[in-house]
Amino acid sequence: MVSDEKTGAGTGAGAGQGRGGGRTDRKLLRAAKILAAAEEILREGDGALEMSQVAGKAGVSVGLAYHYFGSKAGMLGAIIDAFYDRYNHVVNQYIDPDIAWRVRERQRLMAAVEFLYNDPMAPVILGRMARTSHVAAVESARHEEMIEMAIRNIASGIRRGDIGDHIDPAIAGAAISGAIRSGIMHAMGMRPRPDPAKLTHQIWGMIAGALDIER
Repeated sequence: MVSDEKTGAGTGAGAGQGRGGGRTDRKLLRAAKILAAAEEILREGDGALEMSQVAGKAGVSVGLAYHYFGSKAGMLGAIIDAFYDRYNHVVNQYIDPDIAWRVRERQRLMAAVEFLYNDPMAPVILGRMARTSHVAAVESARHEEMIEMAIRNIASGIRRGDIGDHIDPAIAGAAISGAIRSGIMHAMGMRPRPDPAKLTHQIWGMIAGALDIER
């Protein structure tokens, strides 16, 4: 549950109403408009864009686009970060810690599959954009974060006794993260796509085997 301090309850009545607040709101709206235009170009194209394209679609000057994001790489980095923030929000959602680890993590996997199936930027960021030099470093860093989360999660399962202590969390976390990513991306490119529940079942079988736990 989010606290009042986080949400700003009781202190936000005047937010955005002062001189600075109004300007900040407009800046945020312009930045969001520019990013939305860039994402549309990326989805419709081959994973590449030019600032002039983005500015034209957003209805702003090229200079304004550079003002907000600094460079094309900065804009692409912002798009990637926004995507991974959405993904993290899904996979880090609260799930009752008292239920069995394998039940909890299968639910988390299903949520991840559904997110990647439905988010329109997933095929672009994990596919076409991942191969461009502009974004490789940013995307690689965010993928490393995914691996670190998997390692911590597996270590938690070992401490709970749900996973045997003969499993190395670092090796298992890296291997499983890569396999999940590759498996889901391949499935997303299939026509028709596999049913999300069936895909989750198949990937979970791989995870269970890697961790030597009951499926």
